Amino acid sequence: MNETPELQRLDSVEAVRAEWSALAAASGNPFQTPEWCEAWLEHIGGDVELRLLGGTAGIVPLVVSRGRYVRKARFLGFGPSNELGPVVGRADRPLAAELLRSALAATRRHWDVFTGEYLPGQGWADGLGARLVSATPSPVVRGSWDSWDAYLATRSSNFRQELRRKERRLADRGVTRRSVSRLEELDPALDVLFELHRARWAGEASRWFAGREAFQRAFSRTAFERGWLRLDLLELDGRPLAVYHGLRFGAAEWSYQFGRDPAEEGSVGLVIAAQAVRRALGEGATEFRLGPGDQPYKRRFATDDPGLETIGLARTLQGRASLLAARRRGGV
Repeated sequence: MNETPELQRLDSVEAVRAEWSALAAASGNPFQTPEWCEAWLEHIGGDVELRLLGGTAGIVPLVVSRGRYVRKARFLGFGPSNELGPVVGRADRPLAAELLRSALAATRRHWDVFTGEYLPGQGWADGLGARLVSATPSPVVRGSWDSWDAYLATRSSNFRQELRRKERRLADRGVTRRSVSRLEELDPALDVLFELHRARWAGEASRWFAGREAFQRAFSRTAFERGWLRLDLLELDGRPLAVYHGLRFGAAEWSYQFGRDPAEEGSVGLVIAAQAVRRALGEGATEFRLGPGDQPYKRRFATDDPGLETIGLARTLQGRASLLAARRRGGV
C-alpha cells in the first residue's frame, strides 16, 4: 500500500476553492462540489463545527455536531446528499479509506462517534475498523448505446411494452414535456416541484427535500447557472402532472428528486423518468445514477448497482451507545 499523503487542517471551503473544484470534478460527484457544501453550511449546517482536512490527493470534509450527551462527526453535506465521502478523483479511489482513516485520527479528540453516510461501494467498515450500520442500494444505468432503442433492448420485454404503452397513452391525452431553460422559469418550476412533493409525501419522507426548501432553492439556482441543473415538467393544458429534478455533472447525470400529482396514476412518474434517462444518454452521458433506494422502477432501468454503505466508529462510551442505537434503527 502506498503511504497515505499527509493531511493539513483547512480553514474554509473558500480557502481551497480551486483545488476543491478540481477534485470534485475528478470525482464526478456534484454533492462534493464547493457550491453544494457552501449552500449546505449556510442553510442547514449553521450549528456544526467545520473540520476540513486535505492534501494533494484529496479532501476529507468533516463536521461535528454537539448533542446533549454525544459529539457526532459526519461528512459535510449529510442528509440531502446522494453520495458522500472523501473528495478524491476516481483514479484515486483506493486512497479514500486511508485518507478518511488519517482524518479521523487527526480529529478524534473532537468526537465521540463518527457516522459516515452513503459511502460508495463496499468494504469501508473493514478498512477502517468500523461497523456497518446499513447498506443501501444505489442503482445506476451505466454504459453507452447507439440509440434509445438499443438501450431498451437490454431491458425486459415487459418493461419495453409497458413504457411504450404508457408513453402513447399520455401523448394521446395531449401531455407534453417542458424543460426549464431560462432563469425566470426556475422558481415557478421549483414551486410546482415542492407543491407536488408535499402533496404526495409527508413527514420523514419529505424532510430532506421539501423540508429544506431554502437550501434546495439556493443550490438549484447555482446549479442552473453552472449548467448542471436538469428540471423537466410533464404538463396537460398548462397543468403540471409531474416534475423531474436532476444534476448533470461530467459524464454522469444524478437523478435527485421527482414530484407528481397524487391524482395521477404512476404512468407520469415512469414516463418522466424514462425521458430523463433518454435525454441524458442521448447527450452522451455514460451514467445515469437513479439515486439511493430500491424502488422497483429503479431496478427496471438499472444495469448495475454499486451500492452505498453507512458506517460507524465509536471512540467513547457515549459514542458506543449512540452507534448501537443507530445500528438498531438501521441508519442514523
